[in-house]
Amino acid sequence: MNEENESIVEEGTGETRNFRRVLEDRAKEAEARAEAAESELTTFKKNEAFREAGINPNDPRQSYFVKGYEGEVSTEAIRNAALEAGFIDGNNVQPFDQSTDPRSMEPVETVTYREELMAQQRVANASVEGLPVAQPDLRERLTSAKSAEELKALWQSNGGSVNVQD
Repeated sequence: MNEENESIVEEGTGETRNFRRVLEDRAKEAEARAEAAESELTTFKKNEAFREAGINPNDPRQSYFVKGYEGEVSTEAIRNAALEAGFIDGNNVQPFDQSTDPRSMEPVETVTYREELMAQQRVANASVEGLPVAQPDLRERLTSAKSAEELKALWQSNGGSVNVQD
């Protein structure tokens, strides 16, 4: 084949490259992406097998078992190995329910957490910026006091302080 017939102009860069090399580069990139996707799929399948066996991969104690397990990736094999190692109790082995995991990133839980945080922030801001709560009729009782002693006693009984210096 003629070298001129096998060359192409790269889009964007304007470089002239050999058509065969371009295809080889694209094939290498596709193989790398496929390998990465396959690895990710294997990890997901392994994590799902652990969950079905009753192991929580997010639990700090059980994550050691997940990281160290090198056996067959099936629910039964994982469950048996976890029982032997003492990571789960044989009496009440149940599949791990991700909805009960406090670190689960479900949108509903995230919104609830944010709403709770915002409510607590509103309470904190109100306590810093707000005025002390007083009885609604306190002003009337203060103005209707007959003597300074009565006024002082009424004021102190409602949390006020009197610092009069003679």
